[in-house]
Amino acid sequence: MIRQVKLDAFLEENAGKNIEESGEKIRGPYDLPEGWRWVRLDEVVWINKEKIDPQKEIPDKEFLYIDISSVEGGTGRILEVKKVLGKNAPSRAKRVVHTNDVIMSTVRPYLKSIAIIPEEYDGQICSTGFAVLSSKGEIVPKYLFYVLFSDTVIRQCNEMMVGAHYPALRFDQVARILIPLPPLEEQKRIVSRLEQLISRVEEAKRLRKQAREEAEKIMQAALNKVFSKAEEEWGLVRLGECCKINPSKSEVKNLPDNIQVTFVPMTAINENTGKIENPEIRLLGEVRKGYTYFREGDVLFAKVSPCMENGKSAIARGLINGIGFGSTEFHVLRPIKNVCAEWVYFYIRQKRFREEAAKNMTGTVGQRRVPVEFLKKVTIPLPPLDEQKRIVTYLDKIEKIVLSLRELQQKTENELEKLIPLILDKAFRGEL
Repeated sequence: MIRQVKLDAFLEENAGKNIEESGEKIRGPYDLPEGWRWVRLDEVVWINKEKIDPQKEIPDKEFLYIDISSVEGGTGRILEVKKVLGKNAPSRAKRVVHTNDVIMSTVRPYLKSIAIIPEEYDGQICSTGFAVLSSKGEIVPKYLFYVLFSDTVIRQCNEMMVGAHYPALRFDQVARILIPLPPLEEQKRIVSRLEQLISRVEEAKRLRKQAREEAEKIMQAALNKVFSKAEEEWGLVRLGECCKINPSKSEVKNLPDNIQVTFVPMTAINENTGKIENPEIRLLGEVRKGYTYFREGDVLFAKVSPCMENGKSAIARGLINGIGFGSTEFHVLRPIKNVCAEWVYFYIRQKRFREEAAKNMTGTVGQRRVPVEFLKKVTIPLPPLDEQKRIVTYLDKIEKIVLSLRELQQKTENELEKLIPLILDKAFRGEL
């Protein structure tokens, strides 16, 4: 579909550009097995050998465009490509790619946005933010793909990249990257072994994710059971009748500006645990205006994210001087007498409650919020206080079990994340 440029001049220009012309052996970061050698990338690959200007050369034709965001960092997966008309092509759409080319982002290379081009993208175009690496025949494309993920390569990239706000590699720096190169048959064997081991790690990660989802189902099942039964036995009341919603700042108007208070940004709410983590300490005078007020024991509910895992909700505990301020994206629910804060907190954590809140969001796209009117009118079962506390104790136990499972799964996931770099390290030292 895309006209291929002639490569004669390119090949003539690059022929004989072998960094071992002098006969000197390159010394790498570590010793290699017999028969292996350290090489610069430009010895075994062509870098950006084909380019095009779609706006001028194919203005009326569509092509598939791979930009930096198309490649998932750390996995090598090309998630999404854009279909673009030549005359509408972005200015960075210039690099032509072919089957088995390896593309490597030169922008923030430590994010490992690296991919190997499959057949369906042969002859398409990627961003100039990528270095397009085409094998000269001495390196297996998949071996090249895997070696670029290695800590040895990433370390070199980190040492060479320039720019504080937009750290990137120049293409001459990409050319100087050193990689270990075994004979072709050994490369093929290593690739086969890596694919076996990495597929097992990926399967283990998939199972960990599934186990995490199952753990959350335990909590949701307990919440659904408890509150469904409570509705049958004690009926429903409006949340606005058992909670004061968004209490007025006038409660602290007579307090001096220089007293310390707890400040809770949205990021301080752990969406998995519902805990407030690492809040800030500020002076009351700094936060009186422009922020949401609450006090010890109030329940916080995020207006903007009701369908997140736990809806970004928390109970305000451990506040300095019992006073808190925070993001204006919180609604504040203050339980009245004979209403337990934990009862309200667990109720709003239910998936069905959060889904209902999401359905009632108002505002334009990108600015949608759960309105206060929804919270005032939505209903909640309200058993006697002693019964609320008994049920909350039971739910606390379930939550601790779920959190324990989460921590175990997270620990396993962290270990699995470390496993692939270890496998790669062994592979490129000839120890696999």
